[in-house]
Amino acid sequence: MLLLAELDILDSFDFLAIPALNKTLVLELARCEYLTRKENILLLGNSGTGKTHIALALGMAACQRGHRVRFITAATLVGELIEARDEKRLLRFQKQIAAYEPLIVNELGYVPLSKTGAELLFETFSQRYERASTLITNNLPFDECTEIFGSERLTGALLDRITHHVHILEMNADS
Repeated sequence: MLLLAELDILDSFDFLAIPALNKTLVLELARCEYLTRKENILLLGNSGTGKTHIALALGMAACQRGHRVRFITAATLVGELIEARDEKRLLRFQKQIAAYEPLIVNELGYVPLSKTGAELLFETFSQRYERASTLITNNLPFDECTEIFGSERLTGALLDRITHHVHILEMNADS
């Protein structure tokens, strides 16, 4: 059963504007059972199609069920990882990040990452793999993700971890 606040957030989303989006699956995900199964969610689509709205709604649903949720842009997360590494507190920060379920990483495909940033983000996703759910919004198709991470090998390994046990919500439409 969905909580009232979840319905309010999801009711304000125009599912008719994004015909490719599976509304039934979104409502099922709002029940948060994917968290128990340590599954990921990947929201793919053009800018302005509501990926962040759906991510926030699913994050709110998890909060209302008592889960610790962190919402952060990919660029900010990478910046915090680099800062933690430089200040010799990376392990502590990684433990903090590991405690969130889900960790919502917004706007993954918007900013290319430095080699160090890409490696630290890969390490973060690898540590969460099959241990905690991660929700990611991305505006790039898989075959263009190398532009973000710089290395085909790193991109392939990262996508393997992200897409194993995943629910993919395709949200391609006009902004």
